[in-house]
Formats: sequence, C-alpha cells, structure tokens
Amino acid sequence: MTHDSALSEMSATSAPSSTDEGTSLRGTLAQPHFSTDREHLTEPTVKAKRIRPEISHPVVSSFRQRFPHGVNWYNVGWMLIMNVAAVAAFWHFSWVGLAIAVVMHWVTACLGVTLGYHRLLTHGSLVVSAPVKYFLSICGMLAAEGSPLFWVATHRKHHVLSDQEGDPHSPNDGFWWSHMLWFKPKEGPGELEALLKRWAPDMYKDPVQRFFHKFFPVVPMIFGAMLYFGGEYFFGLGLSCLLWGLCLRMVIGYHSTWFVNSATHIWGYRNYETTDRSRNLWWVALLSYGEGWHNNHHAHQRLARHGHKPWEIDITYMVIRVLKVLGLATQVQDRLPQTDQAA
Repeated sequence: MTHDSALSEMSATSAPSSTDEGTSLRGTLAQPHFSTDREHLTEPTVKAKRIRPEISHPVVSSFRQRFPHGVNWYNVGWMLIMNVAAVAAFWHFSWVGLAIAVVMHWVTACLGVTLGYHRLLTHGSLVVSAPVKYFLSICGMLAAEGSPLFWVATHRKHHVLSDQEGDPHSPNDGFWWSHMLWFKPKEGPGELEALLKRWAPDMYKDPVQRFFHKFFPVVPMIFGAMLYFGGEYFFGLGLSCLLWGLCLRMVIGYHSTWFVNSATHIWGYRNYETTDRSRNLWWVALLSYGEGWHNNHHAHQRLARHGHKPWEIDITYMVIRVLKVLGLATQVQDRLPQTDQAA
C-alpha cells in the first residue's frame, strides 16, 4: 500500500477504467478520486517534483496513539504460530517440501502480491481479463497478507500519506513499526469498512472481491490442508510439505514484502527527489521480485516497470512482458517519461 509529486503524475495520466482493476489516486485527501475512463489511459509524462522533506527528527507516536483499541491478538497469534512452524520446518526438510516452497513463493509473492495486488489492482499498471485478475487475486490470498481489498486500500492510503501522519506504516514510528507492528493494532468499530470504501471504492463495488475479502482467512487454511494431505498421499511427507510449502514460505514472503515498507524508506539510493523518504535497495528488490526499486515506484506509481536503470532488475516486470507477448496483458504502462528520466 505518496505525496504530491506522485499524485500529480497520476492525476495527469488518469486511472484504469474498470471499477475493479486498480487505479491511480488524486491529490485531494478529503475526496480521493478514482477515474474510470480507460479510453484516456496514457503513459506517465509529468515530471516528479524535486522536493524532499526534512524528517531528521521524526515524532514517534505513543503506544496508546498507535493502539487506541488494543492489540489484534488474532494477527499476533497467527504470526506466532507461523514463525514457530517456519523454524520447525528445518527439522522436517525434504526436497519435495523445498520445491513446493520455491514454486509457491513465486506464485504468491510475485504473481499474487507484487503483480496482482500491487501493480494490477492498486495502480492499474496493466489491463488483464477478469479470469486472469481473479486468478492473480487468489494467488495473492495464498500469501496470507490480507484480502485484495484490504491490501489495495492500505497501500493506496500509504501512497497518499507516505511518511506523513496517517501513513499506515511510516518509518517515522521506527523500523519495526513500519516493518511488522503496524498491522497489530485492533481496529475500531466500522474502521475497516471505512478504509475499504474510501481507499478502494472501485474494488468494493465488485461482488467477487467482497467475497474474497469475507472468506480470505480460510483460504490459506484450506491450502495448508491440501498440502498436508496431498503430500502425505503422494510422497508420505505431509508435515514437510505443510511446513515448507505454507509456513516457512509465507514467513519468507511476509518479510520480503515488509522490507519494502521499512528498509526501502530508510536505506538505499534515490534516482528521484520525491517528497517522501523512498529509496532503491538492491537486496530488497532481489527478495521481492523488483519491488525494492521503491524510489522509482514512488516517483512514477503507474509504471509497471520499477527498474529504471539497466542494473535495476525487475523480475515482476519480466513476467508482465511475457503476459503481454501472450496477449494476456494489454495497456502496459512501461515507458519511462521522457521528461524525467532517472538521474
């Protein structure tokens, strides 16, 4: 899940038309706007503002301010169980389990979260058919990082308020807050519904996405059961397949995504002087299939291409190019603005 520089660019390019394909955000916080005119979809051309805020002494919120309704013990319990199970996986190693973990990490973290949740649904960087869109949404749910609706709404809010008050995972409250503590607070009455309606109204109108949101918690559990019983039936390695293909794989995927929220707003270099603290960090890009070129992304959010330099390898963009060649993706926003090349 920025600021005026990116928002001005996005308003100039207009968002995807389909009410559930993801969208760009406008710069007004009081009335976030999601354009639905696909006919006017254009390549980004507006230059990012060369302004950088001074955040040398960030004000850290108190515990009570960050947890006004207490702790979300469901999330805490889930993470505790998954992390313990991830460690236990090393005592149940098998080549079958390792192979499942590697393949499913790519399916869930690359196809699901990075391509589906982020570049397609959140930013509308490409257009795909409904079956492909829902397939990518399911891949994302198997990563267990939240429903498509929740993930998109949270990420859009992050872009509008990036590194400012209201940013869901601002590093101003510390590394660990931006990395993993930000989703531990318990939500107040109606808070989640308000988040979804305000920041993802296009997706909220889609009954399929609302169905995904409602039943999201059971999806990884069902998949875990399939891994266990399938692994036991075919290989006699049910527990290994479960621990490697679900628990360890998900924990690695969590941190791959969370480092984008934390590390790439603290360390790295900048191609663009945006109005937030976003950075490009090679090892996060390696772990997250290209998401670590975060400063590039914050400067030009609509682009499907996050690597703007020859050495900035973006695996997810490579996948998008394959989809384009196969005719499964159209209107791919991948041309760097001629007026604002990476410096």
